[in-house]
Amino acid sequence: MCKTYVQKTRSAVRIEGILSSFFENETIEMGWLSLVWFNLALQEVIQSIKMFPSGIKIGKKQLNVLAYADDIALIGKNEIEIRQPFVEIENITRKLGLHINQGKTKYMIMEQKNSTKQNKVGHLTIKNYTFERAAKC
Repeated sequence: MCKTYVQKTRSAVRIEGILSSFFENETIEMGWLSLVWFNLALQEVIQSIKMFPSGIKIGKKQLNVLAYADDIALIGKNEIEIRQPFVEIENITRKLGLHINQGKTKYMIMEQKNSTKQNKVGHLTIKNYTFERAAKC
């Protein structure tokens, strides 16, 4: 069985040779089984959104999701192509007891150079989430 416990620790920070006063913090320790469970849950999420006909074609494969560790990137040609997979992700993660960190989630629209549309920075709202637009590199 997976065991979760909270461990109290005392810490200090040293900056340029000066040690701060000690403070207490709590560390949540979770067993290796929780990592396996998380990976299985993430795999279920990714498999469910691969079914949507969106994204870009690379070779003979349609690509609409990239995942690394606990990060997921949805790929779509426009805002509409990322809405439906996002709703699916949110539904599955909620059922599994996971949540989407709205503060760490951004969206980006890649436009063609000769596009006549103005590049407006704004927010994208899907369900109860509002996401900030990421700046292009």
